[in-house]
Amino acid sequence: MKDYYCLNIKFKDKKISEKTYHSHLFISDKEMYLQIIDNDEQSRIDNYYSISDNSLGLFDENFEIINTEVSIIFDNSRIYKIKSFCSDEKNKFFTIFLTNICIIKDNIHKEYINEGAAFLNKNGLSVVNLFYSFFSNFEDKNTFTISRMSGMHDYYEIENLSFRPELEFENNEQRGSEEFTIKKKPTINFRFQNIEYKDIKNKLEIICHFLSFLYGVRIVIDKLVYRTEKEIYFFRNTEPNNKTYVSDLFSISGFLKNNCRIEKILKTNWFENYLQKEKQITKAIDNLLHAREVNMGASFVLLFNIIEIFNINQNQEKFSFNIDREKISEKIFNALKSDLNETENIEEFKKKVDSITNKIEFKPFTSPLEETLILNNINPNSFGHKFSKLKKTRDKITHGSLSSISDDILQSQLFSLRKIAISLILSNLGFKNDLKQNII
Repeated sequence: MKDYYCLNIKFKDKKISEKTYHSHLFISDKEMYLQIIDNDEQSRIDNYYSISDNSLGLFDENFEIINTEVSIIFDNSRIYKIKSFCSDEKNKFFTIFLTNICIIKDNIHKEYINEGAAFLNKNGLSVVNLFYSFFSNFEDKNTFTISRMSGMHDYYEIENLSFRPELEFENNEQRGSEEFTIKKKPTINFRFQNIEYKDIKNKLEIICHFLSFLYGVRIVIDKLVYRTEKEIYFFRNTEPNNKTYVSDLFSISGFLKNNCRIEKILKTNWFENYLQKEKQITKAIDNLLHAREVNMGASFVLLFNIIEIFNINQNQEKFSFNIDREKISEKIFNALKSDLNETENIEEFKKKVDSITNKIEFKPFTSPLEETLILNNINPNSFGHKFSKLKKTRDKITHGSLSSISDDILQSQLFSLRKIAISLILSNLGFKNDLKQNII
């Protein structure tokens, strides 16, 4: 029985080749790759493709699918590795490795309609474990049980999808074996009504972003399986970079007046607020997580950028005058020109007065970034350092003067800035009135 799917494809770059090529798609939880077959001994399409402009770009940018034996969504799949021609017993082929693919099959048995599970990376286990008690066997030494924590049985509703974090279990038991092991697999189990693939996946990714924010770890969907009445969708993500994002669990609930348990937070309107600023909040959460993976200078810039992401554009107020700006300029010039010692510079002086008048009509202006924090119910000076000092440090770093700041001072300011960034994200997720006012 073959362990691959057949596809016929063409290169979009006709300089590589205009032929149609048969290929075999192999999919597993560890990797996904496409073997492109060309039995012409003189063929060099592997080299031509490797040196093409976008060889490590998206699959859809490089290839056109002519036909397949199964429905496939390449879902912005990235080509991250290329392997030159190899041969097996039947064919000569070169191989491209892909990040994410969704296979669609018929739901023959009509089971588990409108239900599914998103299998998470290892970081997801840290969060899902919080919904369960420890394994126990107090009543029967041969029976091990694990149950959900009190109050954590509910499904959480977001529009036409409900979900809850759950554990799946795998074991390697074999007849006659002396021992076997059980592995816990973190999942988000969900139910839905009338949602297409793209929307389901987007909602689940938002849930993962939100959980990542709540606990300071990168939670990523490795595999997604769900069923409609007619079809079963199998999505896999083997992005190599996902394996590097491992960090310690860090809860943000301490930033709220009431130290909420996760089940209470998940029952708020966080999802509706997330959708209103989806790009901004996703970018801000990514910055917050990325800041834990880089050096202090880069971390400071990433965290400060979160304030810039949510920067509120403001119209600066003007003073009210009963004469126009030209006459204001003329009055200032006439009042001061007699005091000018160097009369040959009078024209230059007049230009300077004109430029100053452009600014003098505006009222004193609070820093837009500082005002953004205030409007989000955040006192920017109550986190251990004045905001003006944090901004000065950011300016020094961006201008290449990081060495002028001691590590101790930078570390201390980083702690303050991280607290401000977390509070700002919480505010935009709908927790503005629940924020602690002083977090030192």
